[in-house]
Parts: sequence; structure tokens; C-alpha cells
Amino acid sequence: MPRRPGDGDDLRIGDPEREHVIALLGEHLGARRLEVHEYDERCRVAAQARLRSELTALFADLPDPRPVLATTAEPAPAARPGGTALAVGLGVALLALAVVTRQLWLLGIFAVAIALWLARSR
Repeated sequence: MPRRPGDGDDLRIGDPEREHVIALLGEHLGARRLEVHEYDERCRVAAQARLRSELTALFADLPDPRPVLATTAEPAPAARPGGTALAVGLGVALLALAVVTRQLWLLGIFAVAIALWLARSR
């Protein structure tokens, strides 16, 4: 069956995919399915691979485990959840500092920081 554009084999890959394939090749070496020189050569090819098809070809004569490579790009990660906790923690610390030191002008900084944070989170 001829390959069609968009069937996934010609997608470009990155370092995480290369590292995953090299780790799987290591498992095959450990199971003695590959000789050391075969492992070395396949790792060299994997490290220089640019396309998904180059990585999958390395496993044509090997049983599982085989690489499972995503057919589409992964969505961008969501914002880190610790950001809100950090902002709240800093706000509480600033409020406590203002109360303990009786420096009421610090409350103004606290109010401005909350306004900026709320504006950014919208």
C-alpha cells in the first residue's frame, strides 16, 4: 500500500522519541536479541533520525517492545498549578508583614499585586 501524506510515518521527531527508542533497543540488547555492534549501529541511527519512519524501521525484525510514537503533536502543557499557590502564599506573607510591622503602605502594594494577578488570570 503506498504511503500517503499525513499517515504519520513522515512526521518529524524530537529528542524524547529518540531517547525512548534507544531505551527500547537497550531492552532488546539485554534480552540478547541484538549483538553489541547491532545495538551500537541502531542507536547511532536513532540518535541521527529526523523522521518517525527512521525510528520504526529499526524494529522491523524485533518483537515487542516496539516504540509507540504519537501520530500528532501533543497539546501544550497547561499552566503549572503551583503558580496560584505561590501567589497566594506571597500575598499572605505580605499581608502578615504589613500587620506585624504596622506599615500600612504595604497594604497598598498588596492591593496592587492582587489587582495585577486578577487582571492576568482573565
